[in-house]
Amino acid sequence: MVKFSVFNELSLPFENDLNIENKFINFFKLLKDLEKKQLKKMRLEKSFKEYNIIKEINFQQFMGQCKNSTFKDRLREFLTNQIIKIESPLINDEEIDSLGEKIEPQYIFEDQPTLGGLACANIWGTVAISFQSDEKWKSSSVELHKNNISISIKHISALTHIAAHKDFFDELEQWIQLDIKPSNFWESKDELFQNKIIFCDEVKKQIKNIDTIIFSQAISILRDIESGIKCLSDFTTSSGESSSVEQNPKLKKLRTFDIDGKKEYFQNHIKNLPNGYRIHYFENNGKIYIGYIGTHLEI
Repeated sequence: MVKFSVFNELSLPFENDLNIENKFINFFKLLKDLEKKQLKKMRLEKSFKEYNIIKEINFQQFMGQCKNSTFKDRLREFLTNQIIKIESPLINDEEIDSLGEKIEPQYIFEDQPTLGGLACANIWGTVAISFQSDEKWKSSSVELHKNNISISIKHISALTHIAAHKDFFDELEQWIQLDIKPSNFWESKDELFQNKIIFCDEVKKQIKNIDTIIFSQAISILRDIESGIKCLSDFTTSSGESSSVEQNPKLKKLRTFDIDGKKEYFQNHIKNLPNGYRIHYFENNGKIYIGYIGTHLEI
């Protein structure tokens, strides 16, 4: 699997500028939601600046005639990868050999050959993203023909379409989790956890020799919280320690971890791991700080 979507260039240009700013804003919201689902990049056939936005109006002309400064700022954010990372082309030269026969079939859409975003959604096994510029782009699937055989392309142009492809996103999440190991976790954590979960520096040492199965289960729990699939209340948690721990400086120190240079007492912990393993956390300003992943601390 891949961690990027592909843009359906056939969804441009728009027929006219009717409500076009809202259509772009909805498109940007869609991309942000896909980013939360780990589709952090979107590939295009060519640079977005090269597309006509409205019939016979290219991107530069479109920007020039736009009088809404806030909307123009959003467009600039999009172009500079501040909404989602955008890349072109759809298939790099270095990737052609690895894809091999996958790019050999003839793809047909509405009686016309294509090797654009719709075809590449099939080649890469990902979803095609469109503007809702026409009725045919308002469905969660698009029919394409591959070597005269009808195939269904996973298609997204509205937030409701994300739910329609739940199986795809569940599979993507499982694939991502399988690829996370203690040995590579620290380098990739900031990409995997961007919204709620923050790991204290102490965790880097704790996970070096942790059992890989337990580690995978711990990350699965935290990924579910990060993505909003579950919340802390869905797990077995403890919001405090016994009085013997509270009154023992040594035991309390074992549960004290650093947040931006300040020591905090992480008494709360998640118990949903085998063999007495725990995840100690600290909530502050909507963030969940993880201070410890390991065996049951001394009591």
